[in-house]
Amino acid sequence: MKRERKEYTDIREIRNFNFNRPSRYFKDACRFFRPSQKGIASEINFFDYTLALFTETSKPDRQPDFVSGSGSCYWYFDEGVVRGADHWGNGVANCDWALKLNTGRTIYGVNSWDPKCLTEMKYGFARWSDFIQKTRDIEIDGEQVTVTFENFKGRDTVEHNGKLYHRIVIETWQPEQ
Repeated sequence: MKRERKEYTDIREIRNFNFNRPSRYFKDACRFFRPSQKGIASEINFFDYTLALFTETSKPDRQPDFVSGSGSCYWYFDEGVVRGADHWGNGVANCDWALKLNTGRTIYGVNSWDPKCLTEMKYGFARWSDFIQKTRDIEIDGEQVTVTFENFKGRDTVEHNGKLYHRIVIETWQPEQ
């Protein structure tokens, strides 16, 4: 019997993303942000605060359309993007991009000290519709506010009506003292 997954409908329903368990963090974050989606990504916005699960593929047979400062290569296609990199998972700049390898293993997050860290370029494909923006509509002072979540454990800052609010954990917003 398949267990039904809970969809988060209120920001207070999630206590804290589990940064120490990358697969749990990635899956919970996808469920948390998916309800707030407002469109499909493209080559001009897919790299801004998104989550995506890429599937391992071969390197495209042409020059990349873009090469980042960290050496990641990107090839744009009508249906999605191919990324070539030696770093995948949580905290790829301001994004969380997992890579499902052809072996069945999925890289949700690695650190340079982790023995599972990649030592070679791996290539992954994601459709534009696979990208999930890390934004959420929340209520601050009785108003709906769209918030973008950074890749920081435990803290974000939002300015609203001239006041700064700090996220202590996902569901708690407090005015700056």
